[in-house]
Amino acid sequence: MKYIWNGLSIRYKIISIIVITILLVTVTILPAVSYVVRGALLKQQQNHLESVKNLVTKLFDDYQSKVTNYTKLFSNDREIKDSLFYHTELSGEREHPLRAITRLFKSFDVSTIEIGDIRGRVVAVAEAPDRYNDDRSPDPLIKSALQGKVMSGIVLTKQGFIIKASAPIFYNENQTIGTITSGILLDDSLLSKIKLMSNTDLVIVDSSGSVISSTMKTQGSTALTDGKTLSEKDLSGKLLIKFQLADMSNAALGTIMIIQEDRLPGIISKTHLTLLILLLTISAGSVFVLFLVLNRVLRPVVNLREGAERIGKGEFGHRIEVISKDEIGELSVGFNRMAANLEKMRSMEERLYQSERLAAIGKFAAGIAHEINNPIGNVIGIAKLRLRNTEDPAVREDLESIIKDSGRCASIIKDLLVYSRQSPPKKELTALDALIDRAIKTVMNQANSKRIEIVRELAPELPDIPVDSLQMSQVLNNILLNSVQSIESSGRITIRTSLIGDTSPTLLPQGEGTRERLAEISITDDGVGIADEIKDKIFYPFFTTKAVGEGTGLGLAISYGIVQNHGGEIIAESGKEHGSTFRIRLPMGEQAMFF
Repeated sequence: MKYIWNGLSIRYKIISIIVITILLVTVTILPAVSYVVRGALLKQQQNHLESVKNLVTKLFDDYQSKVTNYTKLFSNDREIKDSLFYHTELSGEREHPLRAITRLFKSFDVSTIEIGDIRGRVVAVAEAPDRYNDDRSPDPLIKSALQGKVMSGIVLTKQGFIIKASAPIFYNENQTIGTITSGILLDDSLLSKIKLMSNTDLVIVDSSGSVISSTMKTQGSTALTDGKTLSEKDLSGKLLIKFQLADMSNAALGTIMIIQEDRLPGIISKTHLTLLILLLTISAGSVFVLFLVLNRVLRPVVNLREGAERIGKGEFGHRIEVISKDEIGELSVGFNRMAANLEKMRSMEERLYQSERLAAIGKFAAGIAHEINNPIGNVIGIAKLRLRNTEDPAVREDLESIIKDSGRCASIIKDLLVYSRQSPPKKELTALDALIDRAIKTVMNQANSKRIEIVRELAPELPDIPVDSLQMSQVLNNILLNSVQSIESSGRITIRTSLIGDTSPTLLPQGEGTRERLAEISITDDGVGIADEIKDKIFYPFFTTKAVGEGTGLGLAISYGIVQNHGGEIIAESGKEHGSTFRIRLPMGEQAMFF
């Protein structure tokens, strides 16, 4: 695991930490949220059931008051009094009392109206005209009414639980002639109204647990009917609250059950799913945004790594673009400063190496100059003297060969002395255009013979620069001659001049250092080019790609030394079969400095 972690990039390490953190938060939050939500929803459901219980209790109380008021009203009805008195006087006539309570039964929202005589026997029942003469005197409600009191309560009958009230009927203030009882049945229709208001099921059972009234359906979507009992299967997954129904003596008659579907598991599942999707969405979005931010933030770090690799390969001229002013930006500035210092050190090492080579070659040349120059001079002198005094063609041919080869040896010795004893440049303000024109004239004949076009693209109003005109002419001549020789037949050489800065503004921190303006001469040809494997060697002394006898390999080395002594640089850009470009960059002097 350690090796895998160490092998990850910073980007993926940070993303891994964020992902692990999100997972830990998810694992921690889900149970906590589940516990909080479960407790809140359970309390909410219990509060809802309690409120439904209070609603049912209040409705029953209201119905009981309603029945009581109806009964009082009925007991004072004139027709009821007269018909009951008439029944009593005629000893059993029932037509008028039945007709009177039937009218009330149809006019008021009650389930039963019953009228009785002074003995507690039934005279007429509105919903059951055939019933009469039943002895109801043991009924507590009838007893109370015969005693002149109005009483109400819940009674269990064959029809079910009924809220009843009984009141005495007075023919006059002191004469009781009978009783009247009315009631409202607690049937399914009444419970359905309550269900519609509370969105809960109600079941009324008697003391034995048998269902009397119900709005609930069983698992098979069939309604609970009278006489059935509720099983554990019927109550599975439901919340239940119940309270007892009591008669006038406070004895338990049955139970009212308020039942509601337990929606908690479904809500918890949906909450978990929603929360999980939300967390995953936030996590995915966070990782995506983090990836983009890290990609932007770490890009300078990647650039630093790539820059370090290029510096490690020796490309000390490479610089990193500074795109921010934060710590990474400061690190980029430090990197560029380090690269600039390494480039300067490399330049100093090259100059030191060049000086050492010059010194070694100088000692070598100085040591053999006298030993070779004098004998070569004598050979050339004697050969020229004999050449003037002989007419033999064969001898003249040999003498001319001796003079030519000896002269070549003398030229090599001269180049060695020039390379090893380069004198400091005698600078004076010189027009580059004039130097370039003279160099073009020097190679024009050779260029014309190969049908080579030389194009001048010189910057307008280019100021004069301080150079040694003789030495700089030698540099231009050498490079132009190499360009002409690199083109086999017909081609083009382009000479351009321009003004550039020796450093880019992004390479130095704000307020640090100065930037010196440079004059650049670029010479571009479409010749055979320089192979990549020898590009770094072309400025070495005695290195040449020409055939034996066509060059000493000192021309570019001398040119390099001259440009270095002027405080400038010479750069070769080329590719095999793609031509070459030599850039000569020279300082403009103190008058061209800017900040």
